[in-house]
Amino acid sequence: IYLQPKWDIVNDCIVGAEALVRWIKKDGSMIYPSDFIPLFETNGFIVKLDHYIYLEVLQYFKNAVERGEKVVPISVNVSRVTITSPDFLDFYIEKKRKYNVGDDFIMLELTESFAMDDNNSIKEIVEKLHKNGIKCSLDDFGSGFSSFNVLKSVPFDELKLDRCFIQNTDSPEKDEIVLKMVIEMAKSLGITIVQEGVETREM
Repeated sequence: IYLQPKWDIVNDCIVGAEALVRWIKKDGSMIYPSDFIPLFETNGFIVKLDHYIYLEVLQYFKNAVERGEKVVPISVNVSRVTITSPDFLDFYIEKKRKYNVGDDFIMLELTESFAMDDNNSIKEIVEKLHKNGIKCSLDDFGSGFSSFNVLKSVPFDELKLDRCFIQNTDSPEKDEIVLKMVIEMAKSLGITIVQEGVETREM
């Protein structure tokens, strides 16, 4: 796992992280997720990968706490295939308890395309995770599937904006208006905003 920091731009500090996966070959070279995740989603191996990353994060928390280190919440991606597997909730809830990770230190990132498919089912899933101390993020918001109805009906803790919101376009003024409206809406709903793809202070 590689931990990518979530940075609070107001207080200028790290407030969380996202667990990313990198495949390191025997020769030391790196394969990025875009080169193997689609295959894993097709052949079903993605469930094993999702479980592996989750367990690695839980073990990281356990070791860090035992060493007396300060920890921040970590978010973990969960694929559509994994969410729809029969033991999804049981696995993620039981493993959190087994590793004795505190409430609100784990956040599961769910893709907005899946969230739009069945609002009632996703709402039940999020509420069950909340009851067991696991937060939920709506990932890649704005990537092409966005439905504001999902935000209205499902109690997400975090809204993760796709990098398209800050990419250069022909109408930056309009882009800024849309971005401001989305941020204000999320704040009004009590949802934390995370913007993907921020690499410079200008961004």
